[in-house]
Amino acid sequence: MLSISSCIREEMPGSSLRIVFETGAMDTKAVGNGNVADGGGIYLSGDGTELNPYLPDLVVLVFNTSTEERAGIFNGLSRPYSNCTLEGTPTGTQMSVAFSSLTGSTNYTVYAFANTQGLWTMKSGGSTIESLSELTTISQVEALRFEPAAGDLESDGSLKVKNSRLPLSAKGTVTLTASRNGEISLALRRCVAKVTAVFENQYGRTLTLSDFSNTFTKMLPAIGYVVPHEDDFPVARADASDLTASQSEIVIANNDLDSKSWYVFPSVGPYTCDVSFNFDSDQNGTPEAYTYTHLPVHDDHARDITQLARNQHLTITTRIGKGQRVSFYFEVADWSTKTETVKFD
Repeated sequence: MLSISSCIREEMPGSSLRIVFETGAMDTKAVGNGNVADGGGIYLSGDGTELNPYLPDLVVLVFNTSTEERAGIFNGLSRPYSNCTLEGTPTGTQMSVAFSSLTGSTNYTVYAFANTQGLWTMKSGGSTIESLSELTTISQVEALRFEPAAGDLESDGSLKVKNSRLPLSAKGTVTLTASRNGEISLALRRCVAKVTAVFENQYGRTLTLSDFSNTFTKMLPAIGYVVPHEDDFPVARADASDLTASQSEIVIANNDLDSKSWYVFPSVGPYTCDVSFNFDSDQNGTPEAYTYTHLPVHDDHARDITQLARNQHLTITTRIGKGQRVSFYFEVADWSTKTETVKFD
């Protein structure tokens, strides 16, 4: 994905807001290799290598906080923009937009979205949202949720990622003072979490595992908020399903590893994990069954992982060593985050 750097301050007329997006070198996997990139940036064109303001990948909404009414919008899905001007001609590395007619001594709430269009169904209250430009109040934005249809899900119930894109969002507030100066930094974070199961072969020869199954309890909610919330889980733990994946055969070379990942909405724990597979450890032609149930999902300090938040990555590593030793290691960490700087001058 694209790495994004903050904008450079330039003098502007009063009562205006300017946002500059700049791209850098690709910092993770290329888009076209069949994998979902793990970077924190934005796809702003179909191939992920250049900026294009006319695609639906980037939307910025500015609201008057006291009235909750929308004061401006940059919408890559359609033109013209409300109280917003595209400055100059976008290049492959930079795009700048400016909002005008904002009022001094006023609090504003700013939302930014990327990679949301054409992925999963979005709803606000009971209404389906076809475009973020439909949202005219803060209340509508705060109620915005992803509610994927059956065709948006993998066979195991996890989220299907389309066109190698993961949705990003950010939220922040800023006061435009009487002198109309202010600054806010928005960290665009993925709206989803990632779960990865890793098998490490430390056995001394090639491993062939059959009938692999991995289940995480209550880690598969059906819906998730689009923008961050203090309580970021719109469903109770009891309403979340188990995340279960299976694979008929896994072959791992000596001192190598194999992995599988899933994308899920944020959820609340604590969680347990079940792992089972067959392995012919004595090479007599008959694989033995290895089953581990109700493994507590702990961090590296043996504390329960009590939630899986947006933009986090949970990894369970299963190590198989000599003497039929099998060990498990859980780790949860933040994905990388890129920062956008919004300047009021």
